[in-house]
Amino acid sequence: MKNNFRVLLGFIALVALFIVLYWLPNFIQETNPTQCTVNGQCEHEARMNLLMYLSPVFVAIGFVLGAVAFYFFTENKKVEYVEVKPSPEAILKLLPADERKVVAKIAEEGGKALQSEISLLDKMGKVKSHRIIDRLEERGIVEKEQHGKTNLVKLTKELKDALVK
Repeated sequence: MKNNFRVLLGFIALVALFIVLYWLPNFIQETNPTQCTVNGQCEHEARMNLLMYLSPVFVAIGFVLGAVAFYFFTENKKVEYVEVKPSPEAILKLLPADERKVVAKIAEEGGKALQSEISLLDKMGKVKSHRIIDRLEERGIVEKEQHGKTNLVKLTKELKDALVK
């Protein structure tokens, strides 16, 4: 109901603006002096000077009415944020198949796994696992630490909280 009232007020403001715009030229023409000089001064020239001085006022009134109409026609929606708990399955589906396999392995191991163990996965070699882990590290999904002759690959804290149960 409140929104309908705002739209109605905005519509009334627009109608008022159109009435003023339609009425104003007729008013100026009807009140235009018929004699050129009265008391030695040209009335037409005086009238044009008055209109020139009042034109900024007319423009300002137009801006005010436009702002009022804009206010009434726009909605002020309040955005409510709802905390969403990420689904591990949904997160993994966002990754390509090979990366998904690596991240799933790390999650199964409690959030950290040796790179040598990851390279033993099906259809995964040392070079391929190294490239995949580098891509994941660049995107901030995993972190690497030197661990002897191999690397210890860990999920970032945010992903570990979401993926490891």
